[in-house]
Amino acid sequence: MALRPSLQQVLNSLQAEGHLTPDAMEPARAALEAHQRKSVAVPWFVKAFAGLGAWMAALFVLSFLACTGLWENEVVMGALGLLLCAGATMLRREVPGAFVEQLALALCLAGASMTAFSFGSLTREENVTATVALVISAALLFANPDAILRFLSTWGILASAGFLAWKAAGGYGVDLLILGSAVGMHVLVLEQARLQQGRHGDKVGPMAFALASLVPVAVLVRGTTGLSDAGIDSSARLPTGVLTLGLTALTLYTVWRVLKELRIDPTGVAGAAVFAALALLAVLTPNTPAVITAVGMLVLGFHRRSAVMLGLAVAFLLAAGSWYYYDLGVTLLAKSLALAGGGLVFLGLRSFLLRRFPAPATEVR
Repeated sequence: MALRPSLQQVLNSLQAEGHLTPDAMEPARAALEAHQRKSVAVPWFVKAFAGLGAWMAALFVLSFLACTGLWENEVVMGALGLLLCAGATMLRREVPGAFVEQLALALCLAGASMTAFSFGSLTREENVTATVALVISAALLFANPDAILRFLSTWGILASAGFLAWKAAGGYGVDLLILGSAVGMHVLVLEQARLQQGRHGDKVGPMAFALASLVPVAVLVRGTTGLSDAGIDSSARLPTGVLTLGLTALTLYTVWRVLKELRIDPTGVAGAAVFAALALLAVLTPNTPAVITAVGMLVLGFHRRSAVMLGLAVAFLLAAGSWYYYDLGVTLLAKSLALAGGGLVFLGLRSFLLRRFPAPATEVR
């Protein structure tokens, strides 16, 4: 059975279950055919060449501006960056096409970078650079309709907020931001269907995937032993066990929500087994919060049938396991017990659930 059934399979299932009348099948098929013709009207390699041409055009424009000497004046460079962001956003809204999409993306990124660095260079303050970058990223997130730019804008917001949090509260601020970002990721995915029906529904997907790609990276980088060599005081932060506890509580809440949506009693045998397995996994890996973070992403990916979320979760789970194995602060015996114990916990959970709640061998056709 495929992870995500096709729309035709969904229509056939709805008709077989009596939820879709026969007279509604033909309009639905016509709409699907029209969507397919529109989506494959331009071959992928044409879009790729159009995107390459757009980035080269943007590079030539910026090179011309650099040759004229405008970049030597911070005020002019900042104002020009704002004009590039505004003009590219208006162009993206009014003119369709792959070339315009990529051109607007390149100009927006260049304009945002120019504005942030010009204000930072003018004031000689790192906080000003981060604040300007945060404001511009937030403005582009809401004003520009491009999904890729919204994804990158969320990155810019989190990176700027992380720098400001570190400047204000050290590692404690960064850890709290990591926990808040993890909560935001879980909420966006769990409430995706409801949020996408709202006014800003088109921003939910890019923001959720940006958080899903940044939160595990932040958790992994936090655990590196080279932070002190880079001038970052790794002692002024939350204890790793506290961060793992918070992420575990978030994962348990997500599992509870998933069980409720699947109409499975969270207080029953199945729910108790899942909660016990996740708690035991957290106990086995208290110094590696990335493991429980990746497990929570796996739950979200399977529940929402998102191949991208599953791919990110599997990649970060492997990275977290490797990171834990090469952690010099943990003995080899403890590593072996944690890794082997974690595998046995989930294998035992799978065997128990399959024996206690056998799934019917049926497929969607």
